[in-house]
Amino acid sequence: MPTSTLPTPTIPLKALSYRLRLAWLLLPAFISATALAGAVGWKFGKDNGLENAQKNQPIAHFPQRLNAIKSQAGQMEAKSIVFGDSLTEFAKLDTLCGAPVLNAGISGATIQDTAGWTDDLIASSKRPERLIFALGTNNAKTHLIQVQPVEQTLMAYRALITRYQGYDIAIATIPNIGAAAADRFDQAYIDTLNAGIRTLAHETGATLIELGRPIPTHDGVHLQPSGYITWNAQMASVCKA
Repeated sequence: MPTSTLPTPTIPLKALSYRLRLAWLLLPAFISATALAGAVGWKFGKDNGLENAQKNQPIAHFPQRLNAIKSQAGQMEAKSIVFGDSLTEFAKLDTLCGAPVLNAGISGATIQDTAGWTDDLIASSKRPERLIFALGTNNAKTHLIQVQPVEQTLMAYRALITRYQGYDIAIATIPNIGAAAADRFDQAYIDTLNAGIRTLAHETGATLIELGRPIPTHDGVHLQPSGYITWNAQMASVCKA
């Protein structure tokens, strides 16, 4: 069988040199674009995944949830507003003390975060009489406790609740962290914060809602349905006889 005698394509040396130089010039841009795409993908992956429950960031859920709360506020005449985090957001709240209640829980929120939107949510509501604050679990995240020490957090909490003199104010202590979340939340921080919350309630005349105890959870933080029986019963302690 005859063998092929087709000539092997060749690239002129000058053209090859030009192409190599062009590739070398474009390489940094390609690397930067790849890194940017990776960073964007990582960010969106984190923002839409389990990392939101583990790291406190201004996440996409915040504005979406705020809009939902404001919409619901305009659809009812809530006499009570419960400001909280995911423990509140996940709770089934229909009425409190025989009157409609607005669930203003926002997953991932700290005390300092919440101070940024309470005015807006109260203004969106129709004549609320009672403000309940059930916050602090996210402040105890292990990566936050160094930058937001208990003393600083308690100062922020005091400033928040004293902003609303004239309302019936209640403030809740924080449930204990279970073993499943002990690597992400600091129980000692919560114990100290709870002690400060009790003092804060006493000094300001706010009603104290006592939740600072072990309550059944399914992941060390978020309450089981049986845990919400305790949570709701303690919320109802604000009702005047």
